[in-house]
Amino acid sequence: MRYQQLITHAIDLIKSYNPVILTPDSHCEQYIQENCKKLFDTEIMFLKQVFSGVQRYEEFLKILTKTMFTLLSSTTNRNDGTLYQIFSYLIIFRLDELPYNEFKKMVSEQDPVKMNVLLQFLFDIEKIQTHVKPLWIEIYDPQYIQETVIGGLEQHFPMMKDLLSTLSSRATGKQSELVEEDERPQSATKKQPTKTLPFKLSETKKKPEPPPPPKPEQYKSKPVPTYLNKRTLSQVEEENKQRLEQSKKKVQDNYKEAKQFEFKTDQRPTNYETVKREVEDTLNKQLQFNMKYARPVPTELEAAEIKLNAAAILREEMLLKKKQEIEKERVKNLEVNLRDSGEFEEWKKQQDEIEQIAKMEHQQQKKIEMELAREAAMRAQEDKFKENRILAEKMKEEAIERLKERQELQLEQVEHKKQLIEQIIEAEKKVHIQVEKVQERNKQMAEDQKLEMARKLELKRQEDEQIRIKREELIKQIRELERQPIKRTKGYDPTETMGYGLLEEMSLAELRDRLEVVKAERKAEEEEKRKEIVQSKDEYLSSMQKKVQEIKAHRRSESQQKNMEREAKKLKKQKEEELRKKIREEQLIEVQSKISQKKSIKSAEEQRIAAEVRETKLRQQYMNANKAMVEMKAWKSQQDGLEREIKNRQNEKLIVQEGIESVNLKDRKILAEQAKRLVKTKVDFNQAYDKELKTAYQMNEELHREEAENRTQMHNIQREWKEEHTKNMITRDEYKQKISETSLQNSKKKSQKQKVQFQQSRQLEQLPSAQYS
Repeated sequence: MRYQQLITHAIDLIKSYNPVILTPDSHCEQYIQENCKKLFDTEIMFLKQVFSGVQRYEEFLKILTKTMFTLLSSTTNRNDGTLYQIFSYLIIFRLDELPYNEFKKMVSEQDPVKMNVLLQFLFDIEKIQTHVKPLWIEIYDPQYIQETVIGGLEQHFPMMKDLLSTLSSRATGKQSELVEEDERPQSATKKQPTKTLPFKLSETKKKPEPPPPPKPEQYKSKPVPTYLNKRTLSQVEEENKQRLEQSKKKVQDNYKEAKQFEFKTDQRPTNYETVKREVEDTLNKQLQFNMKYARPVPTELEAAEIKLNAAAILREEMLLKKKQEIEKERVKNLEVNLRDSGEFEEWKKQQDEIEQIAKMEHQQQKKIEMELAREAAMRAQEDKFKENRILAEKMKEEAIERLKERQELQLEQVEHKKQLIEQIIEAEKKVHIQVEKVQERNKQMAEDQKLEMARKLELKRQEDEQIRIKREELIKQIRELERQPIKRTKGYDPTETMGYGLLEEMSLAELRDRLEVVKAERKAEEEEKRKEIVQSKDEYLSSMQKKVQEIKAHRRSESQQKNMEREAKKLKKQKEEELRKKIREEQLIEVQSKISQKKSIKSAEEQRIAAEVRETKLRQQYMNANKAMVEMKAWKSQQDGLEREIKNRQNEKLIVQEGIESVNLKDRKILAEQAKRLVKTKVDFNQAYDKELKTAYQMNEELHREEAENRTQMHNIQREWKEEHTKNMITRDEYKQKISETSLQNSKKKSQKQKVQFQQSRQLEQLPSAQYS
């Protein structure tokens, strides 16, 4: 079979699939008809199964490849994602169906580096458990992931050892670390931890028990007097009232003749009562905590004018234009079709209201049905509790049997492990001899390599020395050629051109004339532009003012319309609420009546059944014994039944409580494990991120350092070249250099004179008019 061709076809088939355009089956058939005409039926079947499998487990495989790219970013390429998805699907889900030799050929035809990375990651169970399993659990069942996926990889690992070792040797030239770890013998004897023992201290003597306290003497109370039972509480209360009235009369009679002291201040006019009333009113107002608003809402508010900016004005204008266009279209339709959609909209509103009322009635009907279904569910739940109790007893018996079987298996495993430990100890004794031989061989190889390296370094040094001598000779020859001077002298005329043969070549005088012409043209253009800008600003302001007036008028009309609509909505809401209340009350009454009817029927049925059972029992008892014996038996049976019922209730509650506690315990364990995993993944991610940042910073600093060194080197080279060039130019044309120096000196003198004249004119301007005259 042509496995390389098959895998490339599978990659193209998966990459070219677009779910928006075609279904998976139609896309697969179309691709096979166009590109796979020469393939056999078995190969076409393989392509179809791989495509459907990758599409089915797309999220599962994406999680796997994404984590692999993040963890192994240096050895993987994201363009090979489909290749990794195909092989991971074949290994995880279809390796049992594929023959091992065929799968080995399929892998060996691919790039060994890519396959080595994928297989090393897939069969590293610790990485899968820590990095990939938490993400898989979010989509799939944890038991399925642990048993079928990870368990399958562990099961296939012994078979794949040979392939892993060959791939790693082809890709890296070393043996696979996973295979080495698996073949490495574990430590035979593990050191047991120290056990703490209590100190041997002398026991303290027990204190003698105190003597028992003396029994208290029983107090004998006197008998209750007989006259207390003759009087009632009502009589005692009446006697107390009479006594109180008599004492009041005596006090009034004693102070009847006494005169009261009269003050003249009491005769003055006062406003005490009005002030008291005002203070009480203010306190009552402050203590009214159930009021909705501290102050009443103002009834009439003045409309505040809002100052609009340019953006707001343009936005409002756009909205206004849209509304006007909609109104124009409506009028146009009315003129063309000679009909208005207002009647249809009113009919539609009426139909909506009718549908809403029907919907409300349907909802209330559903509530009634749900209430009735709830009672039926409660009865079914009671029956289910009884069945669960019986099942729990059976499960307890089965659990005891399983425990016995597990203990027997553990004993067998312990014996097997003991035998393995003995075999490992014997194998470890033979390892030391081989290790010493390998160490001696490695030492000899290292010495040979050192001698070879020293010989090569000596040859390299000699070659560098010869190259350096040749370079020095070339540099000397170049310097001697540069020392020979070339002298060229020529006069300077500002009206003549340089004669280099360039386009638009001109003299210095012509250049100055043209510059003055260009400056005058630019000044004229600037003045014209200023006039245009001022004119456009004035037009813009006038247009904005017009737009603001239109917006204000539109807002006034809209506010009036909205107020009308708000009032109509309020009336409609009130009507709807009244209708809802009416329907709810009717439905509640209906529900209550139905429930009461069902309850009465059920209670009557239960009473009838209980009466029949009672009568049958009594008849049997009367047939067997006397009436007294029957009553005693009935009383005993009632007591036994009550005790049985109490025990059953206790057992049921205990079973339910145990189930709830076990579920809560499992939930806590799962949450704790998830939290640990999250913390671990975060810590690992932060550490990896910090390492990458450090390496990036170091690389960045090195790059900056190299750039700075290159710049300084280039700058020095350029400066040296410039200095040499200026020296050469001076030596070539000394007359031109002198003319340029004299022109510079003249221009400096002229600029200094102008500065002095300018300062003098400023001083004269600052002086007063009299002093100036």
